[in-house]
Amino acid sequence: MSGTIRTIRPDEHTRLAEIGELTALAYLSDGLVDQAHPYMPQLRDAQARATDAILLAMVDGEGGEGAIVGTLTVVPPGSPFIELAKGDEFELRMLAVSPIERGRGIGKELTKAGLKLAIEQGASAVVLSTMESMHAAHRLYERMGFTRRQDLDWVVRDNPDGSITKLAPDHGSEDPTPETPDVNLIGYIWDASRPVE
Repeated sequence: MSGTIRTIRPDEHTRLAEIGELTALAYLSDGLVDQAHPYMPQLRDAQARATDAILLAMVDGEGGEGAIVGTLTVVPPGSPFIELAKGDEFELRMLAVSPIERGRGIGKELTKAGLKLAIEQGASAVVLSTMESMHAAHRLYERMGFTRRQDLDWVVRDNPDGSITKLAPDHGSEDPTPETPDVNLIGYIWDASRPVE
């Protein structure tokens, strides 16, 4: 696989637009959202991720001048993008690979790069959550050595304004008819004392 993984700066407007569209397309092609879903603006907003977190991209070709084929957001402590991380933990979010580039190991390479970056910056652990239905992602993380942590599981309810409500897995049904269905997320953790291979 030829490609270069690098951090995308907040002033790289063309690359940010490319990443935003790639992220939205990846989620759309997997049937995780539709065009009207309230999460779509966040998926497209790579600018915010580059500003308030660390936005990685794999750029096709050895020189890093080709198309962006995958992206991952590495969330440090203090970032507004934190969903699970506590203390000096980092979090991985919004892993997306171009639907036409899948099968090349891009997701694994981006995840490895994110882990290494977090560890270099002092993370004690790296956490992530993924939709219960994303079985390919579960297999990737488990093969890489992430540990499944049920205490990190949570349920997200998307609100019409694009915000979310975070619910415990056993939240019950206080609102039996939300505008969008609740989504079950399962948690994984990487102990930063482990080598990244």
